Amino acid sequence: MPALTAHLCIDYGTATTTALLSTPDGRRLPVVIDGTTTIPSGVWFDSSANTLLTGAAAVSAARVRPDAWIATPLRHLGGDPIPVADTALDPTDAVAAVLRTVAAHASALAGVPIGGLTLIVPCWWGPHRRHQLRLAAGKAGLPEPRLIADAVAIATHWAVWSATPVATGTCVLVINAGASGLTLAVAQHNDDGVHLLAHHTIPRSDAAHIDAMLIDLAVSHAGERLKEWLAAPERAVERHHLLDAVRTAKESLGQHAARAAIVLPDPYPPVVLDQDALSVATAELRKQLPEAAARVLEAADTRREDLVAQLLTGGHANLPGLADTARETTGLPLIPISRPDVTVDGAMHIAAPKIVDAPASVAPDAPAPQVRYRMRSLAAPLLLAFTALVLLTHTLTTAWTRDNGGVPYAAFVELPRLGISGLLIALAGWSNGTTIAYLLHAAATTPAELAASTRITRRALLAAAAVTLALAAAFGVAASAHFNLYQDTFPRWPVLFALPVVVLTATAGLLITRIPPTEIPTWVRDARTPITATLVAALGVAILGIGIALAIVNSRTARLVTASGLAIAFGVLYTFRTRDYYIWAFTTIFMWWAVTAFVHTVRAASPPIDARIRQMFG
Repeated sequence: MPALTAHLCIDYGTATTTALLSTPDGRRLPVVIDGTTTIPSGVWFDSSANTLLTGAAAVSAARVRPDAWIATPLRHLGGDPIPVADTALDPTDAVAAVLRTVAAHASALAGVPIGGLTLIVPCWWGPHRRHQLRLAAGKAGLPEPRLIADAVAIATHWAVWSATPVATGTCVLVINAGASGLTLAVAQHNDDGVHLLAHHTIPRSDAAHIDAMLIDLAVSHAGERLKEWLAAPERAVERHHLLDAVRTAKESLGQHAARAAIVLPDPYPPVVLDQDALSVATAELRKQLPEAAARVLEAADTRREDLVAQLLTGGHANLPGLADTARETTGLPLIPISRPDVTVDGAMHIAAPKIVDAPASVAPDAPAPQVRYRMRSLAAPLLLAFTALVLLTHTLTTAWTRDNGGVPYAAFVELPRLGISGLLIALAGWSNGTTIAYLLHAAATTPAELAASTRITRRALLAAAAVTLALAAAFGVAASAHFNLYQDTFPRWPVLFALPVVVLTATAGLLITRIPPTEIPTWVRDARTPITATLVAALGVAILGIGIALAIVNSRTARLVTASGLAIAFGVLYTFRTRDYYIWAFTTIFMWWAVTAFVHTVRAASPPIDARIRQMFG
């Protein structure tokens, strides 16, 4: 019987490295090093011990002695030796050091040796650099690798996780905004896999060029004197720290932060860069994108109408205006892929299909991943359910009746408040269902576990819809029993108020199987329950304005301004005659939230609809 081995897939990138491991029992596990799944690709040369440090240790050493730091060994692969610390270092040795570190952690994780290896390479690499990477793998003690182009891996990842089957002959435009530069490639899906038809890299679009422009913008605020001071050879440490600060600011701005501070050397004050500064640094890149798209389509002998979509990924995919420029250039639906392991996931489906491509249908009884459903996971649904019961009780105890000889014939109840109790119990069911979806899909590591998680989530959402609708009706029946007046007026109100959220929950249960597993966390975030807003508003009409502000506004500053204004206005204008209007305002806002969450669910389950909506409102 042959010995069990694991298959390792590594994306050794220009700036960072990620890896995915397939174990003999069929699990797919990210390789975690220094507490993260993404490590720097750079190495630090320890001349005293003649060794190379990798990972967090290398980054820490580089802060003290940046002259021994090689940030991007991949750029040197296939070229001359790298001069570092009075030594000429072979680029393959630098690459091998990182590969060796990844392989050691992967082997320890799997508990078995690495028997298969797949490496990701830029689609524009030729035989020479590919051969050098093979040599580096050999120096790291790894088996002969299979090399897969990054664009092919990205297109494969999209095809595997697409909500709809990808037909043979389908072509996509892959835009990879990585640290090595913005590369456009046309890939075609055939019966025997994905084929690369053409590629084109935009000149001067790499991370180093963008970083240099941002450094110039930051330093220009302090004048030429600082620029000359930094250029001195003995200022290597200060230059390294400034580059780190600029990269951190760029990542923050790329995540849509309004501003980011960059600390300059003493005695210069910090400089604040905003979205406009990042937009200036990337203006030339966006300007070249239309021409690059035309060139790659011509080289691939492909027309725009032959493409079905364009995929945007990479560390620089969030640069200001890049996605909008791509949409305007081709007019195609843009599918952003934000997963950092997109290439290794796609490559693993190519290299180890017998492990990772097994459809869930062949194992219908596959168990879902084990998750810890702690009390904090139940806190939000329980708080909403408790608030619904409190509101129901308060509504019934503050109502009054008229009777004839001790027999009640009329009850005066604030029916909108009775209806809101039904809305709150429906929100509790929705919150519980989305929490289950997030926990299960976050813990799943194989397609079988993802399929099992989806089945359980579907049942949980459908059950939540049925149970909360029944509870809303029970609230109305309880009101009828409380007043001993059995009529359809009381059950109608909580059911009608709960119905939009119940429909949302049931729809999500029916569509959850069509949402790509990689997009489940994003869907949960976009359609999350406004718990804080609900609880604040349910505490009393006097602070109802704050609850409405929290529900309709996302920005922290805008929330503060809106909540303050609405709180004052609602407090001043509140009277016995106007309280019903307040309650209806609260209800309208949360009905709007239900509609918005419904749209997010449909968009997540149907990328074509999402693409059309983006075109209409983008």
